[in-house]
Amino acid sequence: MADDNAAPGEMTRLNQFMADCMSVGALRGFKHFSVYIRSREEIVLRVLKDPDNTPRSDLVPVCSSAIYDRMDSVHASDETKHVISNARNRMERPFDVSDASLEADTEGINFLIAGYQRYRCPYVWLRTDHTSLVQLRPDEALDCDAPVELNTVNCWRNYDIRPWDVIVEIVCYALDPWPENPFALDYAYFEKLTVEERVVATGAMLEFLRRAYLRRYFCSEILLEDIKRLQHQHFHCLNALREYQQSTVFRETVSNI
Repeated sequence: MADDNAAPGEMTRLNQFMADCMSVGALRGFKHFSVYIRSREEIVLRVLKDPDNTPRSDLVPVCSSAIYDRMDSVHASDETKHVISNARNRMERPFDVSDASLEADTEGINFLIAGYQRYRCPYVWLRTDHTSLVQLRPDEALDCDAPVELNTVNCWRNYDIRPWDVIVEIVCYALDPWPENPFALDYAYFEKLTVEERVVATGAMLEFLRRAYLRRYFCSEILLEDIKRLQHQHFHCLNALREYQQSTVFRETVSNI
């Protein structure tokens, strides 16, 4: 797989590809998959077999926000107080991306997307469900260490392939039937975030969905509807946060820090 004659520009493209992978790995809130950063050259894509009936990552409490501690004293509209009080001050427990944990995962189909410098090209490896997804000839033995044959990876050297292109193909490869929208959102995830976290999370997700929409996938029209819905939620929370920051309670809290 190594290519000693690869053009120098491929290293720049590979570095950009992995930088984009890192940005996707920081996102949470997809319905059909989750992405986890394993190293600077590796991310794990976990495709959920049954997203409607699969428990999401465990949630653990974190320090409470000043907004929640002094909610009764906030001088804001009832709508703003409702948004703030309904947010849950919790965060995700990190998903174990070790090989042993991935192999033991029965609820997700796990892929390793890697951009190793020695190969000068991204590759994808299947880490679970080999017997159900890998099609073999009668005389062919299963090689779990062989990369998955994907059109996006095969075309990477000649076309502008982004991580979200690879993710779409992987999700459609792993799930039968294909989801109507591989990038469908789990809106319940955003509802569990604090209002401050929700502003950041929805803003980051909107930027990702914008990039995905511009690729004109088969699900582009549905993506556009998700963008509109998430934009409404983003600005709704932003206004609630702005109201709180303009309140007397917020100024008193800051002055006491």
